[in-house]
Amino acid sequence: MKVYIMGSDQRIVRCARVSFAKDNEVDRERDIKLIKYLLSHRHASPFEHVIIAIETPKSFWLELMEKVDNPAVQFYYSGGYVWFNLRNFINAQEHLPIHEELKAHLPATTDLIMGKEPQNYSTDPHFLKEKIETSSGWIGLVDKMEFGTDMDYYTFIVECPLFVARQWHRHRFCSYNEVSRRYVDYEPDFYIPEYLRKQAKSNKQASLEEPIEEPWNSLFLKKIRWYIQDLRQLYSAMVEHQTAKELARGILPQFMKTRFYWTVPRLSLDNFISLRTHEGAQKEIREFATIIKDVVGHRRTDKRLKL
Repeated sequence: MKVYIMGSDQRIVRCARVSFAKDNEVDRERDIKLIKYLLSHRHASPFEHVIIAIETPKSFWLELMEKVDNPAVQFYYSGGYVWFNLRNFINAQEHLPIHEELKAHLPATTDLIMGKEPQNYSTDPHFLKEKIETSSGWIGLVDKMEFGTDMDYYTFIVECPLFVARQWHRHRFCSYNEVSRRYVDYEPDFYIPEYLRKQAKSNKQASLEEPIEEPWNSLFLKKIRWYIQDLRQLYSAMVEHQTAKELARGILPQFMKTRFYWTVPRLSLDNFISLRTHEGAQKEIREFATIIKDVVGHRRTDKRLKL
């Protein structure tokens, strides 16, 4: 029974610290303390970005499903592998004797799960494998685990406007961890399009690749820039005068950029590509989907989905 793992101790930390936009920092002692804090306070989402695949007959998966008496624990079988994330492992570890294999990749986390004091700490070999700019932000591939199955896994970092992120988060068969303006201190960044696209007459959701008439295009863009600058200054003043950031952020517009980690199985990734490269998808998210397609391909595994 071979065990494959995507991720590291640091991956968990990075996905937790993205809330503070400090995911590029490394401090071994503080990182281990953070993992311990996450475990003890049941902050589970960062553990979902570590993926485990066990090469095994389907019978092992069926036996595992029979043993685990917890409706929140999920295991998937595809292409000769049982797939699950670290969060699911923690909740069913008594039925999965893979602690030694796990410790080789996640020494600190495994020791903490087993109630031991960590002696080692694993880090990611790089921050990003690739980073590609779009008109409204950027996307970077962090990691991937591919065996040619429907459940191959990928982790990306995405920076995009809020309205793109909210479209993205409608894709729910995956895991997200995002920057939170409740915590961060830096001034927000904003996306302003080169021109304001016309509304498509035949599709109420879509736009045309042409600007609205002048002088309105230039006038509206000028006002957008003015309002964004005014709101940025208002936000900074509110925070400076002790307004809670969780309230001050409410005045920031949807053009504000956010950043998140996205860990997604191939089945869901292909569904994202199919839907978001369609001509009816919004231009900004369509650019991201096209890049993803170019970087990791489009196998169309989502065609197996009925809905």
